[in-house]
Amino acid sequence: MPISPRASTRVLMLPLFLSLLLPLTVRSEEACKLALPDAAAGDDMRWQGPCKDGYAHGIGVIEKRTSDVNTWRYEGMVEAGRPHGKGYLMYYPGHEYGGEFRDGLRDGTGTSVNQVGDRYNGQWKAGKREGKGAIVYTLGGRYDGEWKNDRPNGNGVALYSSGRRVGAVAVSQPADAEQGKVSTPAKAPPEPSRKHDLKAEGPNLGTHIPRKVVSGGQVPFKASYEQLSEQERAIVRGWYPLLDPADEPPYPLLGNGNVLGAIQKINARDPAYGLLSMVVMIDSEGKAQSVNVYVTPDPKLSEMAGFVAMNEKYKPARCSGKPCAMAFPYTMVFSRSWF
Repeated sequence: MPISPRASTRVLMLPLFLSLLLPLTVRSEEACKLALPDAAAGDDMRWQGPCKDGYAHGIGVIEKRTSDVNTWRYEGMVEAGRPHGKGYLMYYPGHEYGGEFRDGLRDGTGTSVNQVGDRYNGQWKAGKREGKGAIVYTLGGRYDGEWKNDRPNGNGVALYSSGRRVGAVAVSQPADAEQGKVSTPAKAPPEPSRKHDLKAEGPNLGTHIPRKVVSGGQVPFKASYEQLSEQERAIVRGWYPLLDPADEPPYPLLGNGNVLGAIQKINARDPAYGLLSMVVMIDSEGKAQSVNVYVTPDPKLSEMAGFVAMNEKYKPARCSGKPCAMAFPYTMVFSRSWF
């Protein structure tokens, strides 16, 4: 789903919590040592708080900084140089967690929110969702039940985007399996056969080759939903964790290139760098009703991007063969790399 615009040609893929890595001791600015299970050599880790026996210990703040952004920030209890007890974690791009920690990892009860607003509340073990928990998806649907190794496992109750409820069923089957069985998140969509680019209307000076303004799309930017291939439609459907197999998501009438290209032009005037993630609610007539921006590199950019998305025309979603209301996502990453 994420694509890269002209000023950002990469989707930033940062590790969240690599619980299998051996702890690496990192020295903070204040000479209190940190012993984090996911630290890497060269990480710039900073601690604001008390020390005990040479290690960060007590209530304080840990920051991991890079050249562009704070990769993550932790506020809360620390023991022997690692989060332990209750705390709050924010990590790039746009993820948050509040709850219990053990030995530097999320462990116990806590709530997490990702870059598109999906909210999980429940049990964790060694940095992963495990035990009883419930998740509400921004693009529609929810699941409440058992989790193992960060995925639904066992008995649970699911609610599709359309509102159809599936109760007390196993969730180990993919979403397109027999009726009454669901998987959340849905099985991974097929890999695109190639990446797609959005070209400018005119070439750069001194060349006849149209320049790229948006790169890395999973589906063609200028194609309607009806014009997409079956594989491309499956990719779009894969953006929705709990979409009923018989339903269709909403989609821009002329493809998502109009909105993405317009946002890139706006950002090019005064570039901001980072993730832009927003979700537009589309009614049963294909009209945008509201937009929620979950992550933005700049508040002014998000305001203008929301205006562009709200004025786009959409194909409405279809639930049980009838037009229905559903959300549509836009995600862009602006970076300083160029192609």
